[in-house]
Amino acid sequence: MDVEQAQKLWQPEPGWLNTASYGLPPEPAWQALQDALADWRVGR
Repeated sequence: MDVEQAQKLWQPEPGWLNTASYGLPPEPAWQALQDALADWRVGR
């Protein structure tokens, strides 16, 4: 994967991230979390 492809994995909005955190999740990780939460919500 080249840098250009990797940059497409994040969807940052303009602003200032002035916090100690893990940073923004890449799109595949965000989608996996949403899928897991949707399953959990309905008892799967």
